[in-house]
Amino acid sequence: MKEPGILELIPNLRRYARALVRNSHDAEDLLQDCLVSAYGNAQSWRGINRKAWLMTIMTNLNYNRLRKQRSTRAIFDEDTNDIAQTVASPGSGDFATQDSLRRAVELLDPDQRAVLMLVAIEGHSYGECADILQIPQGTVMSRLSRARKFLAQYLSMQNGDDTNGTKAPNVIALRRPK
Repeated sequence: MKEPGILELIPNLRRYARALVRNSHDAEDLLQDCLVSAYGNAQSWRGINRKAWLMTIMTNLNYNRLRKQRSTRAIFDEDTNDIAQTVASPGSGDFATQDSLRRAVELLDPDQRAVLMLVAIEGHSYGECADILQIPQGTVMSRLSRARKFLAQYLSMQNGDDTNGTKAPNVIALRRPK
């Protein structure tokens, strides 16, 4: 199978950027910075997995951005509609569920949200996710487990529990890694 080109990966990168920064303007800046960095460092790509390489660059750029924000104490407005477009599939039709899922994902710790996006939305394996985020595979599994548990609990609370104390089923099936 032919390795996708950078242009073919832009929608995936844009979706990942929006999930990381939760603001469409900052996401576009992050995407542009990622593409500029990738172009400038094209010699470092080893020809194995371009998508993972680009997402690693984006993740590192985002961590640098977060460090800079913490040091300057900058506060940015969040564009809450962007995360809904990122997480909820347009054909699912249940807007109440999409809104609940959007709110739940917004409440996740940024590290958990990044792992959830890479594994459940982008379809990366645990190993690929670990390489992209430069963390151990066990940490990926732990963060993903905590993110899924939080989402299930949050959505269960939104959907209501049965009167006998059993939880309502998780209405959002998250994709498992390959």
